[in-house]
Amino acid sequence: MKPALALCLLAPFALGCRRAAGEANGLTLEQLLPAKFGALSNVVELGDGRVAFADTKAKLFFTADLKTGRVDTLGTRVDSLISNAPPEQYKFPGWVAHLGRDTIALVDFSGIRTTLWSESGRPLGVLPVAEVAGKTPVLVYDTVGYGYKVDYQSILGGAEPGHTVRPDSVAVLRIALKTGRVDTVANLASPEYGQAMFGEQYQQAAKVFAPNDFFGVLPNGTAWLARGHENRVDWRDPDGGWTAGKGHEYAKQPVTQADRDRVLAQVRERGKQFGMPQNLPIQYPFADTKAPFDFALGRPNGEVWLQRPRAEESAPLTYDVFDRRGAWVRAVPFPKGVSLAGFGANGAIYGSIKLEDGARTVGRYVLK
Repeated sequence: MKPALALCLLAPFALGCRRAAGEANGLTLEQLLPAKFGALSNVVELGDGRVAFADTKAKLFFTADLKTGRVDTLGTRVDSLISNAPPEQYKFPGWVAHLGRDTIALVDFSGIRTTLWSESGRPLGVLPVAEVAGKTPVLVYDTVGYGYKVDYQSILGGAEPGHTVRPDSVAVLRIALKTGRVDTVANLASPEYGQAMFGEQYQQAAKVFAPNDFFGVLPNGTAWLARGHENRVDWRDPDGGWTAGKGHEYAKQPVTQADRDRVLAQVRERGKQFGMPQNLPIQYPFADTKAPFDFALGRPNGEVWLQRPRAEESAPLTYDVFDRRGAWVRAVPFPKGVSLAGFGANGAIYGSIKLEDGARTVGRYVLK
């Protein structure tokens, strides 16, 4: 197996591996979008209450009104994106961000670019972002002029000869969108490693289910860092001051053989698109126990929601909520088949809902 193919298959696990309507103990469903999608990105609420999101399976960009059920497809998906393609074109829309006022940003995973759109759905242009730490997209933005990017290049390789590829920590870079100035605002813990095998090729890879740190920002540039080893949330003020959160105890879940089999099946399925032989011997390094969380998302009001791992893939999800001081507030159980997709005004919580036929749609919830 070629190294590039191995890295492509390993990357989702190296980066943290991540993502039935009704009522649960923590949420009440208010509105349900009567439409079906293959797979959903995050959900961003617009100023008038509509939402924007991408279908990462159909590779389309949408706005939708949950009150009326109307869904509008924005822009045009293309199979090949030229270097100076107009902003209304995209190849693989994968993430949506709100940049303030009425401007939203669409991150194109394949085009490695971010396009700007008005909330009415009009393409505004391509966001010029300085290329740092490799040619990968910037996913995190605030509303005061910065983009943020984790320097995974230092782990996955591709740096200058002699540069360490096994650092003790991984830098989070802040990029000034107007000037291109770059500085380091945080450091994530380096992943735990083990040996992986693809056919006759061996290489080091991040352990699946091992703790990973997650990083995000609030609209005003206040940053949070969810620490996987300590199960805590630290906060960084815009002026650079840090507040360390308090670790929250959790019950460790063992990594089962069913977990291992499921991950390897997913790797083989993903490898089909790269021509990977399905009978190729594959081994991955796995942690003995699962991390305290495997996904994190910040809420504009100053909360961070950490998604607990599940003993079974089909079990309902639960989220641990930490406040702006880094203190654990509560656990929020979600209905079965629903995962957290975004937040909105007036307490809105958006979920990606798995329907009986396997399709997805969007629901708007509130906490009880």
